[in-house]
Amino acid sequence: MLKLLRISLTLLLILGNIYPAFSETEVKELPECVVITHCVKENWESSDIENTFNKVIEALESTPRTKIVEQTESYIHAEAKTKWRGYTDDLLIKALPEKGIIQVRSESRVGVGDNGVNKKRVDELAYRLMTNQIKSKQKFF
Repeated sequence: MLKLLRISLTLLLILGNIYPAFSETEVKELPECVVITHCVKENWESSDIENTFNKVIEALESTPRTKIVEQTESYIHAEAKTKWRGYTDDLLIKALPEKGIIQVRSESRVGVGDNGVNKKRVDELAYRLMTNQIKSKQKFF
């Protein structure tokens, strides 16, 4: 009985903290990654936050298997399906003009590892923005 109680409490704590960013979209910053084996968070510096944020939107709209599910003037929540097995990952973008950064966070919804998919997704998005390959429909990650 005690073992069952411990397992239940552990699951409650884990599941209760998986998606803290989704409960409130107007957060100051995106949450840190709790399980770093399936999550990546980066801060991108920009001298023109509004323009960079708009380019991120364009890039996401042209990224295969990626759909924006929530968007405000400073926040994006997109769902990205993995090429292998079609798992859904969450991609969060937050513009922080007062700090001159765009925060990007990509996290798998299931499992404890992601085979590097989230890091590749963030790196590919950054590469597309830096090289102006926004409209490219290449098969990413």
